[in-house]
Amino acid sequence: MSEMQYYGAQISIIIPAYNEVASIGITLCDLLKEPRLADAEIIVIDDGSTDKTAQIIRDFPQVHLYQHRVNLGYGAAVTTGMRNATRPYVIWFDSDGQHRPEDLINIAKALVDEDLDYCIGIRQLGSDHVAQRTLGKSVLRILVQITTGRPVDDFNSGLRGFKRELIIHYVHLLPKGFSASTTTTLLMLERNHLGREIPIITNKRIGKSTVKNIRDGFRTMLLIMRIFLLFKPLLFFGSIGFLLISIGAIYGFIEAIRLRLGFPVFGSLLIISGFQILLFGILSDQISLLRRERFE
Repeated sequence: MSEMQYYGAQISIIIPAYNEVASIGITLCDLLKEPRLADAEIIVIDDGSTDKTAQIIRDFPQVHLYQHRVNLGYGAAVTTGMRNATRPYVIWFDSDGQHRPEDLINIAKALVDEDLDYCIGIRQLGSDHVAQRTLGKSVLRILVQITTGRPVDDFNSGLRGFKRELIIHYVHLLPKGFSASTTTTLLMLERNHLGREIPIITNKRIGKSTVKNIRDGFRTMLLIMRIFLLFKPLLFFGSIGFLLISIGAIYGFIEAIRLRLGFPVFGSLLIISGFQILLFGILSDQISLLRRERFE
């Protein structure tokens, strides 16, 4: 086995596909004709396609096909793929022709050579992008950076790899939809797993995207909040609690000195509410610790 074939033998390539009749054949041909991926395990999940996507996949006997009877979503598809993968590392690869095999190989090399927990492809200048999503992604990027407390260049790139034994512990947290990429970014950063970013170039996708900007953007924002509350509930509720206590105390003492009628009721209510929220944060933090024990 050559050095480059060794990398292929270590990875399972997970390809979710939904109504990708125009692109899935091209994507699989590009991967299969790459000699450095000759020993890679290729898993395609047909996520309830209503066109001939599955029929095209069956024309490639080297490819493992799993089918959902109905469309469950991107996250559900990659979860099915990872659960059925047999190699030490899993790499997500889109079925719409955006990703290049050479970028996948670079991610595989980084994962194996550096014994990384995860590796994320970061889209560089020259990559195709949808202009209508620029504003939404900028807002989401700010939310991700606030949540993680560190800069994040590309939080939802579809080309990313993981140690299978690690990521399999988190699959129950992955949403069914497109936010699965964002979720894994947050999880890897929040849990301080060892990883790195690899520059990639993405091509213009083949066919029509099924992403709904407003709907999926809103779902992603809710998901970011969910992950934040899972790992940092005390910070969230504690900040609100201390803010209310501080406002109530400052307002109360100013009014008490100014009017000389004792401590005002509104100030007392703010302080009591702040303490209640702070105590709720402490309770939530204890519950969160119990939930996170399964990740250790």
